Formats: sequence, C-alpha cells, structure tokens
Amino acid sequence: MAEELQKLSPEELKALREELEKEVFGSDESEDEDLPEEEESGEQGPVQSGKSITVEVAEDKMSASVTLSAPNPGEYYSVPEIIGALRSNRVVLGLKSDAIADLVSEEIYEEPVVIAEGKEVEPGVEGYYEFAIDMTPHKTPEIREDGTCDYSAMCKLANVAENDLIARYHPAVQGTKGYNVIGAEILPKFAKDQPVLRGKYIVYNPETLEYHATVSGKISCSNNNVEILTVHEISGDIDITMGNVEFYGDIVITGNVEAGVLIRAGRNVTINGTVAAANIFAGGDVVLAKGIQGNNKGRISARGSVFAEFIEYATVDAQGDVQSNSIINSMVNAGGKVVVDGKRGIVVGGYTHGLKGVTFRTSGNYSEIKTDIHAGYKPEEYETYLGIVKSEKECRAKAEEVVEEIGELLKIAQKKGITQGQKERIMELNTMKDAIYRNIEEIERDKKFLSAKMSEGVNASITSKGTVHVNTLIGIDIAQVKILKEENYLKYICKNGEIERRTVPVGS
Repeated sequence: MAEELQKLSPEELKALREELEKEVFGSDESEDEDLPEEEESGEQGPVQSGKSITVEVAEDKMSASVTLSAPNPGEYYSVPEIIGALRSNRVVLGLKSDAIADLVSEEIYEEPVVIAEGKEVEPGVEGYYEFAIDMTPHKTPEIREDGTCDYSAMCKLANVAENDLIARYHPAVQGTKGYNVIGAEILPKFAKDQPVLRGKYIVYNPETLEYHATVSGKISCSNNNVEILTVHEISGDIDITMGNVEFYGDIVITGNVEAGVLIRAGRNVTINGTVAAANIFAGGDVVLAKGIQGNNKGRISARGSVFAEFIEYATVDAQGDVQSNSIINSMVNAGGKVVVDGKRGIVVGGYTHGLKGVTFRTSGNYSEIKTDIHAGYKPEEYETYLGIVKSEKECRAKAEEVVEEIGELLKIAQKKGITQGQKERIMELNTMKDAIYRNIEEIERDKKFLSAKMSEGVNASITSKGTVHVNTLIGIDIAQVKILKEENYLKYICKNGEIERRTVPVGS
C-alpha cells in the first residue's frame, strides 16, 4: 500500500484522505450520533503529530533550506504547509517550485533541501578605452628564443601616423539588480564612464566613439591627456645597446651614432655628431653635421635630400640632392644634383651619380685612383627603356595577330557555321588577347615611369671648379670619357652621344 501511495500526486493523496475520512467517520454530525458508543478503556489524550517543518536561512540570506521531520503513519505534508512555513520565516523570493514539489511527492525527510535561492548581482562594466597603439615603454632588451638579447627593442617608440586610430571608447554598462530570499533588493556598484581624452593633435568622432591623430609623431598618454610630439630628440650618443630608433616625425640626435644602429624617421633626421656604420632611413631630409664614416657598411636613404660634412665609405641614396664637402670611396645616387663644394670639395674613388648634374672642385687624386662620376640617366636605365620599347612592340604585334585570327574565324562562322573546334579556338584566342593587353598596360606604366625619370636628366652636366685627375671617368647619359691627363675648370656636357667640354671661369 505504501508503494502505491508514493506513486500518487499530492492532490491524489489529499482526495484519497478525504474519501477515507468519509468512510470511517461519516460526512456530517447526524451520522456521528448513530455510531455505536465505544467501550471505555481508560483516559486517552490527543495523538501527538509527527510533522515538523524546519526552515533555515543562510547567513548571507541568499538561500533557504527546509527539513521535514518524519510524520506519523497516515500523516502527509502539503505544498501550502511548506509555503506557509517559508513565509513565517520571511522567505518570499527565489522559491524553487520543483524542489518544493519533490520534497512533498518524494517524501524527503530528515534531510535539508534548498528550496529558495536569491539572485546574485550582475556587475556592470566601467567605461574604458581600447587603445590601438602600444604605449608601453621598453626599458629592457627582449630575450630571443635562443637566449640572446635584442637591444633594438629598447628604444622603440609609440609612433602614430596622421589619421591613424588612437583609441576606441567603450561606454559604461550598468549591472543588473539582485535580491535575497527575504525580498531585499541588492544594488550593483555604479559603473562609471571615463573622462574624455584630451590633446592638441587628436580628433573625436562621436558616431564611432573613436579618436584619430591629426599629425604624425611620437604619442604618449597620461591621465587621459594624449600628447603627440612631431620631433623626437635624443641627447647624447646612440649605440647598439640603446636599440633602434623609429619615429614617424623628425628625429634629432645631439651626439654620435655608433655602428649597427638603425634609425628610421617618417620625416627628417638631424645628427649633430658623427655617424659610423649605421643605417639611416628618412621620409624627408638627412642632415649630418659631421658626416658619416661607414666602413663600407653604413647606408643613408632619403626621400628628400642628404646634407653631410663628409661621406666616406658609405652608400647614399637620395631622391633629392646630395650636398657634401667631400665624398670618398662611396656609392652616391641622387635623383637631383650632387654638389661637392666647400673648403675641400673633393670626390675621390667610388661612384657618384646625380640625375640632374654633378658639381665638384676636385675629382680623383695624384695616385690616379679610379673615380666614376656620372650625370643624367644611367646606361642601364637606357638599356631597360629600350627593352621595354621592344617588348611593347612585340606585344602589340602579337595582339594584332590574335585579333586578326579571331576575325577570320568569325567570317568563316558567318558563311559556313562554326564548329566546336572553332568555338574553342576563339575562346582560347580571346583569353590570349586579354592577357596580352594586360601585359601591354603594365609595360606602358613602366615605360611612362622610366621615361619621366630620364627626361628629368635632360641637359644634365658635370662641372669641375678645380682639377680633374687622371683616371676619372666622366659619364653623361650613355656617353663616357676617361680622363687621361689632368684637366681643370671644365663643364662636361653630352651632345649627339659624345662628351664635350666647356671652359668654366676660374673662381666661379
């Protein structure tokens, strides 16, 4: 019978109890009067109930549990009884209906069961900036996987270019309220927004919540103040232990630059000391107050011009001019002019090229060291140009052949119809034609670029304001002459593919 009762729901158990009471005790008072009197068997008090509901609320009031004592036979617990006991103990929120139903139907006794749980606060998120640039200073070298140190990382700057994204703001998100089982509301901590970023060279977009830079330079941020410096100045000398210097703006170094250092600037580089076998790259000009002694390893590359007191055993490439007091055993290329003037004004050894011309006081020396000086477009550039012209001519001829064959096949198709093989051949020819025309477009771009560069060297000349020593090679465009005996105060020009000399006034 007990097993059958356990299978009944509380409602079914309650209905069964009521039905049993009617059968045993009758349904009203008149029926009670007709019952036979029981024989007296001594005094009997009321039967003590075995039901007891114990409610325990956690110290933090975030949960409550119920323990049911084992009832006497025939006694049962009901959901309303448990709810009433919970309310008597002020447990009103977070009730777990499934747990209460199981407690009754499964007759769980003498065992605490959690039947109410509060809701924890969901914390908010304070506003924050997501920076697109790493502004962390690097004061120690990076350790490579092989255990060696990378000192170049020590001088890394937080650089920003004009229009670069600096930061994106994420507004504060408020948290969600919670509550405990006795009905008390628990408020989350208020999530604060951050103050706006401030700075001279930044702009804010309220739609995207983004901050962008209006200039290029070195960037730093402290207490929501963004500073962008367009000049990065380094006092003293720089060696390999200080690492590389890379900056989007101007770089100014008051001391020397030792061998192995890399300097890269988005704009100009100014070095007041001497440069050893270092590598310098500038988006603007390079100014070396005391020059470079490169030991055949030093290199300077500038999109602007290069100015140096001396250039020795180094490679210099400038899209603008190169100006120095002396060039010794170096490889110098200038997209503008090379001017070697001043107290010495000498070019000795190496190769010096100025697309728009070269001017110097003295070339070579009494030891007759080979000194190559060139102006105008280079012979190899001219050969490249001729090759481009030839390729263009061949491509256009091939294109004409392909177009002609396609036309013939289409004529045949109009008269006799087209075969499957002819269709495939026309498709093949069309693919070939497209590839040829793409190649012609690339050739025309290269031709236009090289032609423009060569035209800048038109009428280029080489001028000596002093002595041209023996074994100096004077080249203009594709013409070249070797100096076999000392010459003085001359201007060399190229006319009809030959080098011609013009006299230069002494002291000019």
